[in-house]
Amino acid sequence: MIEDLIPKELYGKYVKARDMILGSDFLRVIVHYDGDGTSSAVILTNMLKRLNKKFHLSYIKELNEAGFRSFITDDTTIVADAGSDQLRFIPDKENVIVLDHHFYTQGSWKGLNINARDHGVDGTHEACGSTMSYIMALVIDENNSDLFPFFMSGLIADKQDLGGITGLNQKLVEAYGTKFRKERTLNLEGSSIKDSLTYSTDPFFKDITGFPDNAEAFLRSIGMNPEKKPQDLSEDEKRLLANALGLRLLKQKAGFEALSYIEGDIYYFDSGYSSKQLASIIDGNGKMGKNSVPVAYFLGFPEFKQEMETNWKMFKTKIIDYAYRSIAEMFNTAHISYFYAPESEMAGAISGIIMLYLADQSKPVIGFSVGKDDTKVSSRGTRKLVAKGLNLSVVMREAASAVGGSGGGHDIAAGAVIPKGREIQFLEVAEKIVESQIGKIAAKAK
Repeated sequence: MIEDLIPKELYGKYVKARDMILGSDFLRVIVHYDGDGTSSAVILTNMLKRLNKKFHLSYIKELNEAGFRSFITDDTTIVADAGSDQLRFIPDKENVIVLDHHFYTQGSWKGLNINARDHGVDGTHEACGSTMSYIMALVIDENNSDLFPFFMSGLIADKQDLGGITGLNQKLVEAYGTKFRKERTLNLEGSSIKDSLTYSTDPFFKDITGFPDNAEAFLRSIGMNPEKKPQDLSEDEKRLLANALGLRLLKQKAGFEALSYIEGDIYYFDSGYSSKQLASIIDGNGKMGKNSVPVAYFLGFPEFKQEMETNWKMFKTKIIDYAYRSIAEMFNTAHISYFYAPESEMAGAISGIIMLYLADQSKPVIGFSVGKDDTKVSSRGTRKLVAKGLNLSVVMREAASAVGGSGGGHDIAAGAVIPKGREIQFLEVAEKIVESQIGKIAAKAK
């Protein structure tokens, strides 16, 4: 079936990758450390386990030359949710399979580069790392279609469900998602609607998220029982709550893009987790530096379940606290909002929350995480800004290069690593690039 869903040339590349995998006794698997990358890891490791292949899994954060080369050996290697822009660092390596969806610099290399963008697929909205990994598993064996939940978790973690699933993602959902129960409902996760709002980060409700007493007061103000379970809400109650939450987002000056996150198509899986919960759990463990805990659990080791869920709750508590701290300490230039994140793993998640729900919607958000030797940079925009011409992949790549670093990613979300102490110079270059892309932002009346 998968052969009929993707372009012929793309399928041909996957067949080459399949032959390389089947012909190898031991494989390296390298994935980006975020939620999409970790979801890709669950897919690929289950695929290899079912083939009785031995493998070693690693997570990569440093995508510069030194960082990437340090992971590459003479073993057959699958790189997922990264790698296309890094193949130029290892031009002579023939044993590398890349499954990617990011923008990259064209070059000459011997590795097998399977990137959605080379086949007319929008890698920002229509295919992510777990999309490419899921296709790999399907080309190996159509019975791997049961790994659909992790394709969905990566897609959601990468926010490619925002505004509706489209393109290649939609084709896969239509072909392989029908065996799972789907419901159009509120994006709530928790044992009660009070807990759901208290720990809600997508959407993020200012002064409700992180404040259980405020969440309870809000619910009682609209005549709802705070202890009611989300799944027990009637259709009328769902509409009432959705309208109240939408008004709340508008009052905190969130953009219309944020409103689309109030409800969505939620899938329910045999694991007991919904698609939203699964994405949140996998992404949360990754942000806590515990990527392999959910991978181990979903590889069939039930003893990791409690640790996985504890890590998730710790992540939720941290990210809510950091989001409030970061917005309180936000800086603004004419075309950029920026902040300093407490932890490097949290910068991207904080940037996403602030951009969608808390910050000035007319300019992108950049988060800095200053380390011992270098500074990690995360950036987020909105679809409206991208439609105006914003391309954060270009901003991160060119601004980082100008100060001796490296960067790239999506038009709507990208990252970089720069030398410590060069943040202001980086901002000066980024400011000019953003202005050239979206035009001069008019000053707001005070």
